[in-house]
Amino acid sequence: MIMSYIIFSLFSAIATNQIRPKLCIDCKFYRKEFFDFNEFGKCSLFPTENSNDYFLVNGNNNYNNKIEYHFCATARKYDHMCGKEGKFYESTFKKGGTK
Repeated sequence: MIMSYIIFSLFSAIATNQIRPKLCIDCKFYRKEFFDFNEFGKCSLFPTENSNDYFLVNGNNNYNNKIEYHFCATARKYDHMCGKEGKFYESTFKKGGTK
């Protein structure tokens, strides 16, 4: 009885991880953008490089210190970032299954 429960629990844990993908919206690094559309969310784990290319053109230093991040779709597209498998994914769910 106990052995069958352990096997069932182990199988359930494996099946759950294979069925449920690592969604960016459930990740602690997900940041919602101004629009309420989930496809415009950004990943706070991957900041973009800010550059002031226009300084040498017009002499204006428009560089602001605001940190910008890559969109989640971009981070999941490239393997050197999170990739399709979600290498750096960390769930926002607590062990009890709630956010």
